[in-house]
Amino acid sequence: MKPENLPATACSGLTGLQPTALQMAFCTSAWLQLLSLLLGVSSMDKSGAGGAEEFRLLQPQDAVRVSAGETLTLTCSVTGLGPAGPVKWFKGSGGGRQLVYAERGSFPRVTRAANGSNTDFTIRISDTRPADAGTYRCVKFKKVSGAGEEDKKGSAADEEFRSGAGTVVTVSGEDRHQVAVSAAAGTVCVLLVVLVLVSTYFFVRKKRGRSPSTARSQTPFPDTTRTQSQPSDDKDPDVLYADLQHPARLQQPKQSAPEEHSEYAAIKVTPAIAT
Repeated sequence: MKPENLPATACSGLTGLQPTALQMAFCTSAWLQLLSLLLGVSSMDKSGAGGAEEFRLLQPQDAVRVSAGETLTLTCSVTGLGPAGPVKWFKGSGGGRQLVYAERGSFPRVTRAANGSNTDFTIRISDTRPADAGTYRCVKFKKVSGAGEEDKKGSAADEEFRSGAGTVVTVSGEDRHQVAVSAAAGTVCVLLVVLVLVSTYFFVRKKRGRSPSTARSQTPFPDTTRTQSQPSDDKDPDVLYADLQHPARLQQPKQSAPEEHSEYAAIKVTPAIAT
């Protein structure tokens, strides 16, 4: 049977009589609508079957460079229909990768740029440090029914569905926290050294049993009573010497003379001779 005779055959089959022109037009219109409906359902089935293939995860940044202390922005978005499951951020790859952000958990320095969005999963990392350098990936997971609790590195409960190409992050400059800690440690060390030196000084003074003022008071004064002209101790022990110089004359400058005269008197004591 030819396709163009289908409406006529269907209409005649319903009444058992040869259809009129009006009945023929009505049957033809109904037949075309039925064909359009069938074609539409077939198209929807094909679209639904290929929906998972149309899902795309976009991570456009290849590399990002920031200075220490600045805020790092990592971009990630999804398009199309995908399976139920979370999107997470990781640093590194393989079994040793580190979880950077997820909807569940505490991540003090990491926040979402569009909180609550189902398509934009961009994150911001504040107060970056040199330790934050590395490769970051945005990963889409698929829920697995009957799975256990999630772990920190990925998902015991979820199966990895799609991963981004990765963004290489470089952090330049010194870590402000490390510099502050080093400066504080240096200051404490200097104060400790000063304290030890002061304590040692007073300990030594106390052990000697005298203070600085006492030490000055015990310093002997030079002997000014003896003059250069006083005879030495290697003279005759039987001779007694007496200093006849006046103290006032000691302060006068010494004048040279042709002949020096001693102002000492010598007395020789001899024993008496018995008669």
